[in-house]
Amino acid sequence: MKIFLITALLLINFQAIGYQKIELEIPSGTTLSITQFEAEGKKLLIWLPSEHGFSPQLISTALDVNLHDIDVWAANLHETYMVPVGRQSLNEVEVGDLVSLVRRAHQIGFQEVYFLSSGRGAQLALKTAYLWQQKNPDNNLIKGMMFFSPHLIKGRTEIGEKAEFVEISKLSNLPIYIFQEQYSTKYARIKEISQQLQQGGSPTYIELLKGIRGGFYMRPDEDLTLQDIEMRNQLPAKLARAVRLLSRTSVSSILSTEYSFENNSQPQKSTYRTPQLYDYKGVKNHINLDLPVMGGSRFKLSDYQDKVVLINFWATWCTPCVEEIPSLSRLQSKMTGKPFKIVAINIGEPEAVIEDFLKKVPVDFDILLDSDGSAVRNWKVYAYPSNFIIDKSGVIQYAYRGALEWDAEPVVQKINGLLN
Repeated sequence: MKIFLITALLLINFQAIGYQKIELEIPSGTTLSITQFEAEGKKLLIWLPSEHGFSPQLISTALDVNLHDIDVWAANLHETYMVPVGRQSLNEVEVGDLVSLVRRAHQIGFQEVYFLSSGRGAQLALKTAYLWQQKNPDNNLIKGMMFFSPHLIKGRTEIGEKAEFVEISKLSNLPIYIFQEQYSTKYARIKEISQQLQQGGSPTYIELLKGIRGGFYMRPDEDLTLQDIEMRNQLPAKLARAVRLLSRTSVSSILSTEYSFENNSQPQKSTYRTPQLYDYKGVKNHINLDLPVMGGSRFKLSDYQDKVVLINFWATWCTPCVEEIPSLSRLQSKMTGKPFKIVAINIGEPEAVIEDFLKKVPVDFDILLDSDGSAVRNWKVYAYPSNFIIDKSGVIQYAYRGALEWDAEPVVQKINGLLN
């Protein structure tokens, strides 16, 4: 039998205040760093970080989860593997090490295990659960998973292309509960994400958190609204309810597809780009756009075939979007008197929120309202900001995924080339 050694860190007596940091030595030779919140129950929540790691706000949430007789193990994976936080950081994690963590939970008597994660951490949770089921086909210790805004897209989706999902996202048969914040890039895509997860047999539950900013459970108070803070206070009870629901959900015990865990991480393309527009690679002709304009009128793209139109998808909670807006205003000024129009499509925010923002950052172009995310889906937008340049005949000629200096000379030259 394998022997696991747990060594409590003695620098700070965390246990006296309800939690402790432990080091778990596993057969691979890795020492997993775990923050343990003990409830002395039979249910365990294994909290995996997103690619951005954990923050101190985790502590109060985990302690309150304990009040519902649920133990929490927060796996400090960036510390364990000595990698900085970032988009590719979780690629360094060995899934087999996390399976050993589940095995340890089983050995010490936990009867139910649940995973909680967000962002790209959801992929790691799916892989760990799947590998556990492969190795232990007669053991139903893992009862389900809970995700905040799961990132399941493979690589970088260029603007206008349809996203490809990672293979593991369609292989799970365990029940999954998704907490989806409204102010997040995944909000408009949550149905698509749910359908992907259901392909392997996973029942999915979705709780939409209206008016809540992505990552509210990890952000410091100064970055949150009163509504965000209240939602964070409610989170332990919501997690406990999700655990009860997942525990009652029956699933198939058979995994339908074999999955290889070798060479599954792919390096991301560099996100650095020079300030220039790129030829649009998607379907170019006549995508419909018919949305209300803030202030009461309506914008129809078909009414502007005598102008070049720049369409910008944005939100006030999106930092790159906000940084980009002044350059859009400068571009508008440079184009005064020319057959050119900018419209900025806000994604799902109340008008009052947008109005407050515009008092600080005024603009001289129309703000359109995509309240239900229909334009986001129709235009295959997966990241914010996303930008499209439409010529006078209604054909998309250029696009840019991410923020751009719109008054940079190479950009202006390309737009001017469409005005002739």
